[in-house]
Parts: sequence; structure tokens; C-alpha cells
Amino acid sequence: MKKIFYLFMTTLALVTISCDNNFEEINVSPDLPTETDPNLLLSFSMLNCQNTIYDMFAGGDMGGVWSQQWSKGQYNDEELYVPRTTAFNNFWDVMYVNCISEASSCYTLAGAEGNTNLQGAALVVKANAFQVLTDAFGPIPFSEAGVSGNTKPVHDSQENVYNGIIALLDEAETLFASGSGTITPATDLIYGGDVTKWRKLAMSLKLKALMRISKVRNVSTEVQNVLASGLLFSSNTDSANLTYNATQPDANPTYETVVFGNRTEYRVSSILVNKLNSLSDPRLPVFAQLNNSGVYVGNTPGTTTSSVASFSAIGTKYLQATAPGVVLSYAQVEMYLAEAYNEGIIPGTLTDAKTHYVNAINANFEFNGLVPSTAYTSSAVVDFTTQVEAREKIATQMWLLLYGQGIEAWTEWRRTGYPALSPVLNAAITAIPKRFLFASHTQSYNNANYQAASATLNNGDSMLSKVWWMN
Repeated sequence: MKKIFYLFMTTLALVTISCDNNFEEINVSPDLPTETDPNLLLSFSMLNCQNTIYDMFAGGDMGGVWSQQWSKGQYNDEELYVPRTTAFNNFWDVMYVNCISEASSCYTLAGAEGNTNLQGAALVVKANAFQVLTDAFGPIPFSEAGVSGNTKPVHDSQENVYNGIIALLDEAETLFASGSGTITPATDLIYGGDVTKWRKLAMSLKLKALMRISKVRNVSTEVQNVLASGLLFSSNTDSANLTYNATQPDANPTYETVVFGNRTEYRVSSILVNKLNSLSDPRLPVFAQLNNSGVYVGNTPGTTTSSVASFSAIGTKYLQATAPGVVLSYAQVEMYLAEAYNEGIIPGTLTDAKTHYVNAINANFEFNGLVPSTAYTSSAVVDFTTQVEAREKIATQMWLLLYGQGIEAWTEWRRTGYPALSPVLNAAITAIPKRFLFASHTQSYNNANYQAASATLNNGDSMLSKVWWMN
């Protein structure tokens, strides 16, 4: 027995010695990569960002429903302003972990390769994600977000977050201007590697950020500089639309929930249908389907029904598996320019405002497969002759062109107040929510910073508290 034991130990020693020789080479699996392609990180980041924004339990239940473009005939707690805590938590976590963090890693790795174009795209995705987050929650971790070893990041004021977002977009423009490196077309789900279009997106997102805060800060010079750059979107071909696939799990999230998941409770609202009818708007058959009686009827927000089929479903264009995830459209950019001229942010006339207003409407018609209509844009209910009239109509048309982009539609409504909306019937609180609640785990694990951030809000961590640019 001892001989066997000694033989075993001797063999083990020899194996151990031999394994020490070239151990690193032997222990590397040929099937596992040792380096990460930063292009894949960019793809992962942009996909998770859009999936979160379009997630029907956030972009639908809260964005689309709170903006009163959609309504839920059943299972409508969110419509009554009783959202699930998990929806807020998921939105917060995915945007930080799967979007912002991955974009930051992409930026770092691309920088090591000297690929400034990929770095610029990563900053654009990151800036957009931060804007979506701060617009939804208010003061959020920004300067200390993702800092190694810091598990309790401070919540920056929304004003400082916006300064940081604009700085990220400025840095992206500097990187694009230097023009080194490429973006792999197959992993670029928005522009297929077209750096020129990424550069336009950076500048167009800067315009969006500036106009979002234009009621609380003088942005006139900055907006004029953005316009003078010549880098804003100039047609629908510039719009930033993320491409989805025709099948699960890479289809548009609206399709995945409503069609694939058979969630038929999602309907268009009576507010939307009535507004479109009052304008004789040809987008109604695109935005909505006929009900079971062959007419367009929206559900009254806040009411439940035993027969959702009696109300119009969401239009089939917006339920397609391959419907794009819109990051920013040419139509939205044009409508911001219309507003900027109308408000004197850009020096000009009412005619200048009207030119961009018509451009925006026509672009949205084309996006929806419709032929631009002079009869529509020149009609008394759509056209305007005064600044005050223009203010309401520009904002209302912005609300319409953001159809299907629930979070963005709700956010623009919060900023402008148009169209005039009232809390839904049977609402649990006294007003349409003005913000998301902070992720619940921030209260448990980052309580001091949570309390400090909540104290800066006029009603604390409440859905009734205004975000900064609403003042």
C-alpha cells in the first residue's frame, strides 16, 4: 500500500512540475476571447438603452399612458398613478449598468486603440442615457457614477447633470472632428458605421438638451452656435432609429409585449383620438386601429372595461416587430427650431418659426408613410398667426410627432404643458406625475445621498415634485 502511495505522490509531483511549465499557455481556452471589442460594447449599450425606454412597463405604462396618448382598459394601476416600484428600479438599474457603464467601457477601450470616432459615439449614447435618466428622476448620480470603489455616489443637481451632458456632447464633437478610426457597421444598430451621421446626432442631441432647459436658463447663444455649426439633422435619413429584428428576443419591445405577449389591454386614449379628429389629422388611421364596430374610439383615461375590443388598439405600424426604436428624429429637431424662432431664442420672424414647424409636420407625415399635406399645415386649426398661438400649436404638434415614444412624449408634455391634460378619472394622486420615484435600493444602500437629493425636490421623493427645468 505504501509503495502505491509513494508512486501516486511521485506521479502527482511530476504532473505538478510539468503543469508549471508554460501554465499560462496551457490554461487559456481557445474558445474564450481575452480581449473585448469595444464595438460590441457600443452595440450592447445602445440596445439596452432603447429597450428600456421602449419597455411597455415603463415607456408604455408610464410614458405613453401618462402622456395620455395610450390608455389601458384593464390592469390600469399605472394609469391611476399607482406604478410598481420594480418598474422604477429596473429603469434606473438597466440605464446605469447596461447602458452608461457599457458606454463608458467602450469609450475607454476605444481610446486605447486611438479610435476617436468610436469614442465619440460612446459619449453620444452615454449623454442621451443620462438625459433620459435626469429628466425622469431629477437629481441623479453623475459625477461619481461608475467611479471604481464608490458604492454610494452623490446625486448631482439636475443643472449640473445638464452641464455634464452638454460637455459630453461637446467632447464627442471634438473627437468626431479629429476623425480617426471606424465604427464597425454590423455592430452599429443605428447608423451602420456612418460617422457623419453620428456627428449630426451629437449636435442634434445638444439642441434637444438646450431646448429642454430653455425655460430656466438663457441658451440663446448656445442654440445659435448649434444652428451655425451646420451639423443638425437635415432630413429623415439623418434620424437616429435603432434597428430591431423580426423575431424574439430582438424585436421591438412594444411588439414583444402587446403582440407576442398578447397584452390587448393597451389601447389609444380618447384624448388622442379627439385631438386628431379636431385637426382632421390623417395620422389617425396610422396611430390607431378600428375598433370592433369599425370606428376609431379611444378609451377614456382612468376607466376600465370588460371589452377592450370596443376601443381602438395601437396602430399596426407601431406594433411591428421591426418598428424602429427612435432615439431622436429629424421632425423633433425641426420642431425645436420652430420653438426657438418663436420664442426669440434664435433671432427671426414668425415666418421662420412656421417654416420649421411645417418641415417638422411634413417629416413626421413621411415617417408615418403619408404624403405631406399643404391643406393640413395651412388649415386654420394647424396654422398660426401670433406667437402665443404658435406656442401652443408647436407644442401640441411635438406631442403628436412623438407618438409611440412614450417617455419622450410625457417629458415634452411636462415641459410645455400642451396639449392641456387633466389627471385621469379615479386617479390616486392630485396631478399627472411629474417624475419617477428614485430606485428603492438607493434608500437602503445610499440613504444619506438619497435624503440629500430628496430635500432638493419641492415635494421630496414624490411623483408630484417638479424636475428642475419645469420651474
